[in-house]
Amino acid sequence: MSLSGSLAREAVVEGVLRDPGGQPLEFVNLALEESPLGTSTDQEGYFRLEVPSGQPLVLQITYLGFRTERIPLQLAAGETRFLEITLEPLPTHLPDVEVRGRQILSTDITRLDPRLSTQLPGPGAGVEGLIRTLPGVISSTELSSQYAVRGGNYDENLVYVNGIEIYRPFLVRSGQQEGLSFLNPDLVSSISFSAGGFNAMYGDKMSSVLDITYRSPESTAGSVSLSLLEGSLHLEGISGNRRFTYLAGFRYKSNQYLLGTLDTQGDYSPSFADLQGLLTYRFGDNLKLSLLANYNSNRYLFRPEVRRTRFGTITDVREFTVFFDGQEVNHFHTSMGALSLNYDPGGDFSMVLSTSIFQSDEKEHFDVLGQYWLHRVETDFGQDDFGQPTGEPLGVGSFLNHARNYLNAIVLNASLKGQWRNDRHNILWGVSFQHEDIFDRLNEWSLIDSAGYALPRHPLHQILLQDTLQARIGLISNRLSGFVQNTWQFERGHGRFDLTAGLRSNYWDFNRQWLVSPRSTIMYKPGWASQWAFRASAGFYHQPPFYRELRDMQGRVNEDIRAQQSIHLVLGSEFNFTAWERPFKYTAETYYKFLDHLIPYELDNVRIRYWADNSSRGYATGLDMKLHGEFVPGIESWASLSVMQTREKIEGAFVIDPQGEKMPAGYVPRPADQRFSYSMFFQDFLPRNPSYQVQLGFFYGTGLPFWAPTGDRQKNTGRMPSYQRVDIGFSKQLIGEASEIGADNPWRHFSSLWLTAEIFNLLEINNTISYSWIRDVENQLFAIPNYLTSRLINLKLIARF
Repeated sequence: MSLSGSLAREAVVEGVLRDPGGQPLEFVNLALEESPLGTSTDQEGYFRLEVPSGQPLVLQITYLGFRTERIPLQLAAGETRFLEITLEPLPTHLPDVEVRGRQILSTDITRLDPRLSTQLPGPGAGVEGLIRTLPGVISSTELSSQYAVRGGNYDENLVYVNGIEIYRPFLVRSGQQEGLSFLNPDLVSSISFSAGGFNAMYGDKMSSVLDITYRSPESTAGSVSLSLLEGSLHLEGISGNRRFTYLAGFRYKSNQYLLGTLDTQGDYSPSFADLQGLLTYRFGDNLKLSLLANYNSNRYLFRPEVRRTRFGTITDVREFTVFFDGQEVNHFHTSMGALSLNYDPGGDFSMVLSTSIFQSDEKEHFDVLGQYWLHRVETDFGQDDFGQPTGEPLGVGSFLNHARNYLNAIVLNASLKGQWRNDRHNILWGVSFQHEDIFDRLNEWSLIDSAGYALPRHPLHQILLQDTLQARIGLISNRLSGFVQNTWQFERGHGRFDLTAGLRSNYWDFNRQWLVSPRSTIMYKPGWASQWAFRASAGFYHQPPFYRELRDMQGRVNEDIRAQQSIHLVLGSEFNFTAWERPFKYTAETYYKFLDHLIPYELDNVRIRYWADNSSRGYATGLDMKLHGEFVPGIESWASLSVMQTREKIEGAFVIDPQGEKMPAGYVPRPADQRFSYSMFFQDFLPRNPSYQVQLGFFYGTGLPFWAPTGDRQKNTGRMPSYQRVDIGFSKQLIGEASEIGADNPWRHFSSLWLTAEIFNLLEINNTISYSWIRDVENQLFAIPNYLTSRLINLKLIARF
């Protein structure tokens, strides 16, 4: 059959597409076979397509993760036929697998299936682990849940849970100390992420937004997860009158087993626990009250004993040996409570009134004495001492690191948000007030003694301490913010347009700065190419300083500091296609970010130390691409590739040329300047027995820049080695929907039971997270790489009931 372009389109087919749960499906592709005619569904799942009359047609419907439908049609002239269609998930026998990942081009939001967060292998799995597999996201450590996006840093990312902004501890300086993040994957129902160009409804950060929604229980259920690293329990339920629901989760983690693979050996005693819950009560069809509460306790005790690190080239290997005495004790206790009142009369208007309180109580104590030796290692196979330290030490010395740091922070927030919508408009607005009370007491220093000389050396032979930081800081301030945005939907003969434009404003009484941030996004879905969608975004993104940006490296607070600014320009496209009779989606985005009033910073492991002045300007530009689909029928996998450059020009920064002269540094790489990255999440199963599955996580990123800690603005740049990691998991479903279990069998209460064996760092690559710096008697610096974890086997059991 062929359709001539001269045929009159005298009939109309329209309708609504939903999933089996009754939820509308957006951006489902509909096309007439052997014809260029096609369209896609809107946010309500509605579609409308003009078709030729008086001849047999076949309407093909494709959507990632669902069965492709082919509907025969033959319409009379002038006829309008309405279809209500429920798309069915692909008919595989894969248990507990549902594909939800998709991208909404009109808002630059990528949505992910939260259940994949428990299937991704690796010590840094969870929601943040999934985010790290997306293009534009930078992560160079598996020990931390933090990530950077498109040249930004860890503090430039917004995280929301049920509309409440989430904060994290301030004093964490390494991934080993970090513990559990706020996000509990057992409680999550949806994950939405934007790497830039997001709308005005989201807050005042420069890089990204992660929007999490917790589940609304429909029945009594729960799950238990146990592994060699952590355990979790979650329960949920609903009352008989369906007015009251509860959702609760408890997690405990001790990565002592994992930390044992690090170069520094000793007594690791980490203990991380988290308890959170969501309670909701419906007073009627229009009014709902919800309480979200969390308590997180991260305790980290470490008594180092010895460290042996080898580094260098094949022919020039060096060994750094340290013997330790002392200990490190850190306590990070955070709690949060949020009360929300939702009013939704079921018409065009709804409102949400929310109040929240966040408190963080942090303590960092350490007294660690180290005595070190730096030797060459014999690399000649013919020598008897091959592979052993040889010759005179290249460096000998000792150091003493001391800290007594305390921080207490309280953040109070009250907000009112509303929505009004009709057939052509969707207006969102909101106002928010925030009060912050932060008290910080700092007392830390270090002493280096190399070959009997205390460094730095004083002409009167007095002992000087390095990196001295002593301060008592109290900061009380208030912030006021608001936004309004509207989405217009309109169609032209050649396609459909969605335009979202908004304005965001905020004021902070500490620096008395008032900011206005316009943002807009337009999406075009061409009628002549129904498989394509295009999007363009532009906007201002101001980031007023929080506490850490205010404090410099000497513990002083800059009261004249201003907000950092980023102007985003983003162009994106999406192409849906079918290969091997399975749906795939290719997305690409190119972006340019003008960065101004930047606050320079230094990154050591996951610790960010700001210069606390707006002395820099720069840019970030790059290309992000992602291909995802059903490489294996019924299971979603994807691969992401990013190319990026971010540089800045810092006032007063200089470099030392080969002649030892100072020269202006000009534009230098920013700390998150990862030029190329590639990540992949792949799943497979045995065709004849799909209860056996395999999951693979692959990460590659070129090295990040680093600088020697000279204490000034010297920017002679080095590059760390590239970050390379492969994690793999092998799973077996012991109990599933198809399992036949007798009425007297105690396992009958479980709906599914999975056993997984994981291999972390399969290729056993030594990845570098940072450098330790030592000096010899001539005050010359040596960079000693701090390696991340090595290969490890983990076992995990997940039961749902």
